[in-house]
Amino acid sequence: MQMHFIFSDNVTLLFDFWTVQTLAGLVLSFVIVLLLTVLYELSKVWKSNLLARVIQTLPVTPDSVLCPPLISDTESNLPASSDTLLTPDPLFPEDPPVPSVQFSSSTCRWWLLHSFLALLHTVQVFLGYTLMLCVMTYNAAIFIAVILGSALGYYMAFPFLAKYPKPHSL
Repeated sequence: MQMHFIFSDNVTLLFDFWTVQTLAGLVLSFVIVLLLTVLYELSKVWKSNLLARVIQTLPVTPDSVLCPPLISDTESNLPASSDTLLTPDPLFPEDPPVPSVQFSSSTCRWWLLHSFLALLHTVQVFLGYTLMLCVMTYNAAIFIAVILGSALGYYMAFPFLAKYPKPHSL
């Protein structure tokens, strides 16, 4: 296998059955790789917007299962002194209060969005590695398809970045 870019219509992409030996096959492979790259760029923007929605729907109530209070009510009422009579006995610890599990619609929505975000991330990683392997064939036409697809995908997806305010930075 060559270790430099070549312009050739004879290339095997990803699998043995995706062997290109004609100019028409190379053009078709060029278009397929270009579309995969556009899809990859769109998935990055979609993931960013979905992440903003997940953050916006994150339950912020202290009664929520997702964000339990950091200190219990009994600890917050204790005075801040070094008196050992006021501190709980370590031999007889009190049972910690069991938080009540409440599944509100916002919590279920958060889990649904989070699950979809994990699935989208998996698809994005798959597409990224697939495109990397396409570039590693060292075929210049396929490399150009990835570069053009990335530029075209970003150009198409950029207006969607402003759809949701971003409380985070990626």
